Amino acid sequence: MQKKKSSVFRTDLRPPLLICAIVGVLLLGMFLAITFVITDISEIRLYGIALCASYGVMVIILLSAYLMRYQRISRANDAAALMTTEISDMFRYVVDIPYAIVGEDGNVKIVSGALQDILQFRSPVCNVPLDMFCTVPMKDVIAYAHNGGQVKDITFNEDGVPIDHTKPMITEIEGKKYGLRCYIMRSRGKDYYFIVFNDITDLQELRQQIYENEPVVAYIVIDSLQELAQYIRVSYRTAVNEIEAKLKEWAAGFGGMLREYEREKYLLVFTRAALDRCIAGKFPILDTVRSIRLGDNSFPVTISIGVGAIDGSFEDKERAAGDALDVALQKGGDQAAVNDGKSVTTYGGRVNTMAGSTTITSRVNSQHLCRLMKDAGNVLIMGHRAPDYDSIGSCVGLARLAICARGGDTSKIRIVVNREHINFRICYDLLSTLPEYRSMFINGDTALDAVRTDTLLIMSDVNNVFNTEAPKLLKCVNNVVIIDHHRRQDQLYEFKPLMTYIRPGVSSASELVSEMLEFSPHHDALLKEEANLMLSGMMLDTKNFTSAVGMQTFSAVHYLYERGAHANVVRKFFTETMANLFTSSDIDSRTRTYRDKIALTWLSVDHPATEEDNIAVAKAADKLMTIDGIEASFALLRAENTVTISARSHDKINVQIIMQKLGGGGHYDMAGARMTHVSLEGACRKLKAALDDYMDNEYESENKTKK
Repeated sequence: MQKKKSSVFRTDLRPPLLICAIVGVLLLGMFLAITFVITDISEIRLYGIALCASYGVMVIILLSAYLMRYQRISRANDAAALMTTEISDMFRYVVDIPYAIVGEDGNVKIVSGALQDILQFRSPVCNVPLDMFCTVPMKDVIAYAHNGGQVKDITFNEDGVPIDHTKPMITEIEGKKYGLRCYIMRSRGKDYYFIVFNDITDLQELRQQIYENEPVVAYIVIDSLQELAQYIRVSYRTAVNEIEAKLKEWAAGFGGMLREYEREKYLLVFTRAALDRCIAGKFPILDTVRSIRLGDNSFPVTISIGVGAIDGSFEDKERAAGDALDVALQKGGDQAAVNDGKSVTTYGGRVNTMAGSTTITSRVNSQHLCRLMKDAGNVLIMGHRAPDYDSIGSCVGLARLAICARGGDTSKIRIVVNREHINFRICYDLLSTLPEYRSMFINGDTALDAVRTDTLLIMSDVNNVFNTEAPKLLKCVNNVVIIDHHRRQDQLYEFKPLMTYIRPGVSSASELVSEMLEFSPHHDALLKEEANLMLSGMMLDTKNFTSAVGMQTFSAVHYLYERGAHANVVRKFFTETMANLFTSSDIDSRTRTYRDKIALTWLSVDHPATEEDNIAVAKAADKLMTIDGIEASFALLRAENTVTISARSHDKINVQIIMQKLGGGGHYDMAGARMTHVSLEGACRKLKAALDDYMDNEYESENKTKK
């Protein structure tokens, strides 16, 4: 803020008064000196009168001169004030700039002639609130004026992603848009704000046209059509032609260009306006293609779409579309993923799609991973936090693959895990007899010290960075591999993985690693203790082979049995303690139904939290699915300031979408979420709101497509 400058047209009376005082003091001194020299009273009186008369004449002359100067300057100030008023009036009415002068209280004091005409005010002098015609709040006007520009309002979510809440300094008046520029001014000791309204209607329309015509690139692939053709009698080419006809009809509806660049793979170029229409309708082409049935009318066909909606060259858009397609496929297919450069948003995902990988895929990925392990300076293998048997078992299987790939050297291979967790202690009892595992397991802090420039970090049974055992590792390691069976989360990695092997159709990460070991050159190297751990992981995630299992699952079990695994050995992993029994009883007693087909339960907050509570809550969610008429179950656990939700379903409710609304994820029929800084009651309210949104907007349409 600039300080007010002093006017050059002013009269300062201090100099003449100072002169008068000095002269008066000198004359008084002379008079006192005379009284000491002259003793005659009459002479002294005569000198005194003369000195006083001289002083009076001098004061009159001096003040008269300054009074004449004061009058001359006053006339000049009056003329300048009149001229300023005339110029102000001319500026207000002649210069075609809409502006308003507003007080700190938000009341408009005066408006220009241009703004007066726009607002149809009778007088330029008014006392109306600014919000009567301007939607920009007064606090933003004041902040803009004091800072010389708009102040950004940016917050960060739990994942550290910046969210811009800054509202533009734009208002609409009589159908036109105006951008505001604000300046501070001071008058008579008070602050006022000079607001200029710039007509940006044409500019906004031009920007909107540029935005709507911005080209967008998308990749489209048909999910698992070749695999479906293996199980049903159907003409493969006929099915492809029918799907392609639907895609062309859809693209022609908004003027898009569709070209097949590879078998069952298409490139689509269209506009941002068309993309907004697709997003508003949640990509209806997904439902259209899903309505195509094969065989005995029970197998739906699905597609996956990856959209690159970013600024930049066509090469950048194509790369972004490819990344988005990877997300759509790794989340299970049957969905569209839109990459805007900041995040990936998915739409669809209503069908539990068939796994689209084969033994060939496992063999290729196994060979590629072995090559990466061999070339790395050292290998770190990490699962998710609060590790379960599948996380630990898959990490152990990958460690065996790494040992073989590096010629038996175990000194540069480490598994990052919480060594204090009860699940790890149970697993370690089985491995403690093997010398290679006595120093294999380290915690996250120790792993940070082991990082080198050529370190290879493998994430197993997890693809969400923030759910890993040591998220800090991912900021230090350049070479990352992801192996997981969970649907990929809607997040863009800060790193580019060297290898991503995500198959949501697979029962467990242990099954994935078992396949990779079986079809690698080292298929005979797996020890029976390792095989038993991997078998326990598969038994956990499949609920003893009653959920999410397929032919490849039992093939992997057969391989583990060949390597010495047996259910009798791992049965002790699933034994119940008396404390767990009481915990299960507490959870069962709190079960409630919601919307007739959903079961909700929770563990009492009065119950002292233990490490085994997460397992008990997950088992409770599984148990609720055995109740007749229940299509989905949700079990909640609050520990400290975090609420964990375990979700299960059959084939009618997609719990992955519901958990995604709460910041979680998972599979179509098994998912979870974690909410921090929330009470158990608050988490229940959020869960019910997500359930209501899903049941009211997506449940009916999903099940119509399955009929």
